[in-house]
Amino acid sequence: MVTHNENRIYIFFKYFSFFLIPIYLDAQVEKKIPDDKYGIAYDAVFENMHYNQPFRPQIHYTPITGQIADATGLILYKGTYHIFYMYDEWSRRRKFNKSWGHAVSHDLIFWEQRPQILNTRLDNAPGSGSGIVDWNNTLGLQRGVEKTLAVFYTDYGRGTSISFSQDGGNTWIRHKNNPVIPMPEGRADRDAKVFWYKPDQSWRLVLYEPPGFSFYKSTNLLKWEKISEIEGFHECPDFIEISVDGNDNVKKWVLVDGNGQYRIGDFDGTHFKSQMGNTTVNYGSGYATQTWSHSYEGDGPFYQMSFIDEKETHDRTWSQQQSFPVELELNTIDGELKLCRTPVNAIKQLRYDHKTWLDVKVRPGVNPLKGIEGDVFEIIAEIKPNKASEFGFDIRGEKISYNVKDQTVSHRGAMDHKELYNRPARKMEKVSLSMDENSMVKIHLIIDRSSIEAYFNRGEVSLTEKFYPEENNRIISFYSKGGNSVIKAMDLYRLESIWLGREQELGYYRNQ
Repeated sequence: MVTHNENRIYIFFKYFSFFLIPIYLDAQVEKKIPDDKYGIAYDAVFENMHYNQPFRPQIHYTPITGQIADATGLILYKGTYHIFYMYDEWSRRRKFNKSWGHAVSHDLIFWEQRPQILNTRLDNAPGSGSGIVDWNNTLGLQRGVEKTLAVFYTDYGRGTSISFSQDGGNTWIRHKNNPVIPMPEGRADRDAKVFWYKPDQSWRLVLYEPPGFSFYKSTNLLKWEKISEIEGFHECPDFIEISVDGNDNVKKWVLVDGNGQYRIGDFDGTHFKSQMGNTTVNYGSGYATQTWSHSYEGDGPFYQMSFIDEKETHDRTWSQQQSFPVELELNTIDGELKLCRTPVNAIKQLRYDHKTWLDVKVRPGVNPLKGIEGDVFEIIAEIKPNKASEFGFDIRGEKISYNVKDQTVSHRGAMDHKELYNRPARKMEKVSLSMDENSMVKIHLIIDRSSIEAYFNRGEVSLTEKFYPEENNRIISFYSKGGNSVIKAMDLYRLESIWLGREQELGYYRNQ
């Protein structure tokens, strides 16, 4: 009879032999990559082939081991969502093994990790980019019925380069013409966003060239002509055309940078023009947003992901996580057009243990959620301020509140908000948020073991934040200050882990 441990050993090498050259777990061999203070010990990975560690996200994508970062190369093809991401499988910080990780999903909820592509040495520590389906066979590489998939990535030694797949994304080949845009001497132009421009049936590319973005045009995806530039954006561009207020006959272009700042405007195929300055929709730790398009013409719905970054001062066998996927819309709110973010509807399949509150008056000092404890929840609430001066949620010590007088939302917690690589966070200290036409505030929370995502009203303001609560504090509460508030309607769901099936494939069964 095969024992549980023997099964785990077999499964480990069956699924993860492609990650590494032969490693013998004995005293004669290094337990991690030498000289990497962020390195992950091999034997620690071997003992943690599951997703049930105390702070491991249960509804957000993480690889089984290593550090995940920028979402990149997002492709939708034949009902499969492909996500690539900056990745180091054996470290909590990308250094020795930097590559593009790869995962696929049919619903944006349940993910299957695939072998990584690209390579630190061959591709000079590859950086971010984007992905396309070559629907019209522009590259001339199609073999049989499968369309060519192509990713444009940053080779820091050469420039913008292409890797392509002729078998639906299973295997990838570097293009012989790389780089297609050479890297200038002494600069780090990077993060190409490639898309089809329907009006003249050709391709466009947006590239980060400090101090902003540059636009390029091509008819063959290999030779690119620079056509315009715009200042005021930093890294990881995304550029999409979205219907206004759900009207497909009226559309606007949205230009977004790595920090989530955006402008809404018009694009004539050469120049992007906008009458607004950079605006923020999402605050906190989300970085490097990217979207999936649903056709070669770049149609929506547009689903967006980013990564939730953190400091690496921990000893876990994984580091960082992807955000929960959201749908983007352009909505007119208080007479102003705004980019809005709301969680994808597919989250419904994770819900269980539903509880409801209707027309509940909440006095100061009273918690209507008393007795509810846990670590993975979804809460959808409509709150009427009534006599309260402030109301909000306390999630295991993290507070998300609404100030009635100032009409602002804020986030407070005992967390270090200094971002990875000392990048300043987009802190939600006080962000304006008007009540809706019924004098209510809508709050939608997604709570995981080490992250909180909050969406307000129609999604015109959102928060993506990591947090590390005390393990013995599993209390969730709603509070009111200065007077009574009214919960007009609130639904609370526990959310099932997306990893249960995958863990059982690895020989791990949770205690029920």
